[in-house]
Amino acid sequence: MEAMGKKIDKLSNQLTELRWDMWFQHTLFTWQWWMLVFACVISLGALLLLIDKKQSLRMVAYLGIIYILNKNLDDVATALDWYDYRMQLEPIIPTMLPASLFFIPMGLTLVYQFFSSWKKFLIALGVFSAGVSYVSLPLMKLAGIYMEKHWNAHLSMLSLVVMAVLAKLLIDRLSLFRSRIRLIE
Repeated sequence: MEAMGKKIDKLSNQLTELRWDMWFQHTLFTWQWWMLVFACVISLGALLLLIDKKQSLRMVAYLGIIYILNKNLDDVATALDWYDYRMQLEPIIPTMLPASLFFIPMGLTLVYQFFSSWKKFLIALGVFSAGVSYVSLPLMKLAGIYMEKHWNAHLSMLSLVVMAVLAKLLIDRLSLFRSRIRLIE
C-alpha cells in the first residue's frame, strides 16, 4: 500500500506541474482568461446589487447548497473524465471555479429569490438552465475552455434543474420549520 501511495503522490505532483505549465503558457492573460474573470465579477456584482437584504440568510443558505451540489458534481465529472476544462481562472483546482462558485450558484440564487412560486420558479429555472446548457457551454467549447467527453447539454440541464429543485425544497422546508418555531415562541 505504501508503494502505491508514493506512486499516486508522484503522479499527482506531475499533474500539478503540468497544470501550472499549461496555465502559464496557454491560459493566463488570454482573452478566455479575461472572459472568466469578467464572468466572476459580473456574477458577484449582480448578486450584490440584486440580493434582497431582508432574505440574505435564506439566499446565502440556498447559494451554499447549490455550490456544494454543483462543486461535487463537477469534481466527480472531471475525475471520471466526463468533461474537462482546458483553460481555467487558476491552475490548481481542476473544476471551473467561475461556474461552480460564481455564475451557477449566484444565478440560481437570483432565480430562487425572484420566482418564489413553484410554477414561476420552474419556468425561470428552465430558462436559466437552458441558457447555461445550450448557450454558455457551447460558447465555452468554441472558445477552447471546455471539452465534452461523456457529457452533453441535456445532462447539464438536467443536473442544474435537479440541484435547484432539491435546494428549493430544502430551504423552503427549513424556512417553514423556522417560522413554525417562531409561532410557538
